[in-house]
Amino acid sequence: MSCEKLYTIVLEHSLEVLLEAATMAQVEAFWDAHDSRYYGLRLEEDNGRHVRVIVTDQIPEDEAEEAEAELCLD
Repeated sequence: MSCEKLYTIVLEHSLEVLLEAATMAQVEAFWDAHDSRYYGLRLEEDNGRHVRVIVTDQIPEDEAEEAEAELCLD
């Protein structure tokens, strides 16, 4: 039995599971592939061997304001 931590990525508002029982390498690959779609990576450790990763698909206000400001500068 492996002692490696496992991670489950969950979409915050719907609680949809996006990736389940993944290694850190799989989480990093998922994040690299979807970093423009999901925001607000937050870790919640359920126990010593499992971590729930909460993400949202809604742009945080501060990032939305920055994006809007960049558009105004162009």
